[in-house]
Amino acid sequence: MNTIVNVRWFDGYLEEFEAAEVRFGSDLLWMRLANGSNRHIPMRQVRWFSVNPESHEKVRSIMEAQS
Repeated sequence: MNTIVNVRWFDGYLEEFEAAEVRFGSDLLWMRLANGSNRHIPMRQVRWFSVNPESHEKVRSIMEAQS
């Protein structure tokens, strides 16, 4: 299951990524994108970012949703 990452840059541009894996810290946002490539974004260039689903959310599988 892929994660949608929205990044709002300091210039106001909003960019959406589909990532298989996401890691972030105080200095760097790293994503392995759905196409297999890596993306490194310095946090000093980002106003905010969001991850969907969030790490604390319980994501139901398709089979659970149908029952």
